[in-house]
Amino acid sequence: MEIYVPKDHLQAVSEVLTAEKVNFEATDKKFSLVVEGKELAEVVLVKAQLLETEMPALLEEAPDITMRAFRLPSGKIFLLTDVNGNFVRFATTPSGWER
Repeated sequence: MEIYVPKDHLQAVSEVLTAEKVNFEATDKKFSLVVEGKELAEVVLVKAQLLETEMPALLEEAPDITMRAFRLPSGKIFLLTDVNGNFVRFATTPSGWER
């Protein structure tokens, strides 16, 4: 999978993926995230070996926001992106929820 990670979040994302033993590569491809003509952030393309899973209902933020979920190997953490592959956040499930 490919995700776009804001440059200021890249180290934290890399640390979580490394701790979870996920194969990933932060490429040298950088892009500007522009909204309404204003540059909001610089993002880095990250390639990771994760499979998409169904979005757990308890992690959905709002019905009008479509998000994608990728379960990390521990089963306790999900990497969440928007539909365009932009990193949103990591989410941890409650104890006992992991499968």
